[in-house]
Amino acid sequence: MSCSICSRAPHSRLSFHCPTCARNQLYQLRIDSTQVLLDKEVLGKQIETAVTCGSSWDKLFPHEQELLDTDKACSPRWVLQTISTRHAVSLAKRELASHQLEALKLEVEAKKTEIAKRKEALVRRRSDAESAKFQLEERETGILAGVQNTSKRVEHVWHSLHSKTAESRIYLCREVANLYGLRKATKKGQGRETYVLGCGFIVDLRDMNGIPHEQISTSFSNIAHLLIIVSHYLSLRLPAEITLPHKNYPVPTIYTLSASYRSRDGHDGADYQASSSPAASRTVDPRTYTPHPRPLFIDKPLPRLAKEDPATYAFFLEGATLLAWNVAWLCRTQGINLSSDSWEEVCDIGKSLWQLLVAPPAHPSTLMRAFAGRDTQAQMKSAKDSPRTTIQRTTSFPMLGHYSHGTAHSFLGASEGVEFMRMWKLPTPTKIVDKLKSNLLGEMASAEWELLEEKEWDDTAIESPRPSVSQSPKEVAPGSQSGSVERDNRTSQTRSGRTPGHENASSPRPKGTKGTKGWTKVAGRGHGSV
Repeated sequence: MSCSICSRAPHSRLSFHCPTCARNQLYQLRIDSTQVLLDKEVLGKQIETAVTCGSSWDKLFPHEQELLDTDKACSPRWVLQTISTRHAVSLAKRELASHQLEALKLEVEAKKTEIAKRKEALVRRRSDAESAKFQLEERETGILAGVQNTSKRVEHVWHSLHSKTAESRIYLCREVANLYGLRKATKKGQGRETYVLGCGFIVDLRDMNGIPHEQISTSFSNIAHLLIIVSHYLSLRLPAEITLPHKNYPVPTIYTLSASYRSRDGHDGADYQASSSPAASRTVDPRTYTPHPRPLFIDKPLPRLAKEDPATYAFFLEGATLLAWNVAWLCRTQGINLSSDSWEEVCDIGKSLWQLLVAPPAHPSTLMRAFAGRDTQAQMKSAKDSPRTTIQRTTSFPMLGHYSHGTAHSFLGASEGVEFMRMWKLPTPTKIVDKLKSNLLGEMASAEWELLEEKEWDDTAIESPRPSVSQSPKEVAPGSQSGSVERDNRTSQTRSGRTPGHENASSPRPKGTKGTKGWTKVAGRGHGSV
């Protein structure tokens, strides 16, 4: 029938819209649940009666007896079966308990045996510990003293071998300087000290304008050979890599500091000339960068090279400066302090080589004068921080042969060597190149003016009014090679504007009078011997 509220007939697939429909739908489920609960209660009573009927068979009430008789649950067969089942269960439990008891007994015996063994091990370890602690401090002191003595002995032998190595290096360097003929000389009439290597003078970079190019190339080649041998004996790697003459390239070259000691595929110095050719520029891979070495040779006088090929002139000045900087760096690493840190001292290669290889060694106190404060502070700091032991590391003196790149003792790349090099005030090669270039170009500009005496004015007027450019280089050479002091005087006079006799030379001379001395500009003299 339909619901009195929603007026719908009940259906299982329709949703409920009122509580009456929901209650009507739950009525049958509630009835089924109640029936199941009643059946469960009856079965529970029967089971309880069947379990307890064996012990209370005689004590049952009449209504219970009727219930058991109805279900036939307390028959003698059922009682016997229950008793036998319980007996079997108890036997199984007893057997299991006996097995567990035996296992526990065995486990207890094993634990007792393990405890006994551990006690024995502990007793043995206690005895070993007592025997090890017996006179432990005395034995530790003895072992430490033995290790210290051995270390001190080894360090003493190490210092002795290093001293012998340094002496051998000094001997080899002085011998090679003697074989190369490195000595000091004095030019006649000038009183200026010069230095000779082999059969020629060592070129001062400031005087290259007045020196023939053959002498410059020969001098630089000899210096490069000597530097390579000395650096090999001293186990030092020069900051600027020098390439000696080799196959298909018979002249020395030098690399810049940033391009030195890089892996190269057989280029060395030959790529300096090959790179300027069109064929080489077409074959070179643009993605690969090959550093170009700086030449240590020239094939024409320096003033002429400056006018005709400024790029080669700049490269040559850079190479010469790097060579001089190598010599100055080598002197500094061996503790030889130059008289000053100016670029002029670096340009005087002969003086640096002579002080390094020929001059008598200075006293260690004079060598260490600049580093006394630093060493004292380092010793005080080490004495304050380090424990008081008999082992004390001795700091090696920066003498010839001590600092090197080939031994662990006094290694130049270690912290001590880096701190030693950090105190230098050596100018960089770039600054030296700029100073040298400006000095040489200033000399070239001032060398175009020369002072002519009265006799030269007469000779010029008598012979022909041709310009002085027609003079041969042999006639001009004595005036241009009179020494750097005379060139400096001419330079200072020209720059200050003091040109004695220039007014007489430029103004018309009276007829019939002798020529007067004055300044005249000599064109083309730079292509000769200047």
